[in-house]
Amino acid sequence: MDDAKRLYEVYSDKEAMKFRGSKPMETLEDAKEFIRNQRLVNQELVTVRQGVESLKEAELIGSIMYRFNRVKKNECEIGYSIGRKFWGQGFGNEIVKLMVETLKKNTEIENVIAWSNKANIPSIKILEKNGFTFIEQEGQPSDNYLLGLHI
Repeated sequence: MDDAKRLYEVYSDKEAMKFRGSKPMETLEDAKEFIRNQRLVNQELVTVRQGVESLKEAELIGSIMYRFNRVKKNECEIGYSIGRKFWGQGFGNEIVKLMVETLKKNTEIENVIAWSNKANIPSIKILEKNGFTFIEQEGQPSDNYLLGLHI
């Protein structure tokens, strides 16, 4: 199965995507557009997305995102999405750990941040297990928590 079809399977699953900031994909073309936009650059941000493959199954299981801030040069936001059939297998923890290690080894980033929907307890636990702590957000009513890690 090609990456666009697998990505569509992951991102069209309403249950798997209920905690994301964007709506589930509706067509295969949405997945192809997602792939075409794997690197986006604007005035303040550089966003890089990459697929994540399970070595055991040799298939795409989700994606990761690094969002580098051109203003706050020492800060990077990370994000990850994993297909529902791969939940509870330790992939989230492994992904976050590798993302943080990659930033430590290859960049001058000092602060890593991640947003998580307040109801997405498994994701919050993954971030906490990797050393992230809650960052207070004054005056911003939100369904999301901001968590951070100084590396």
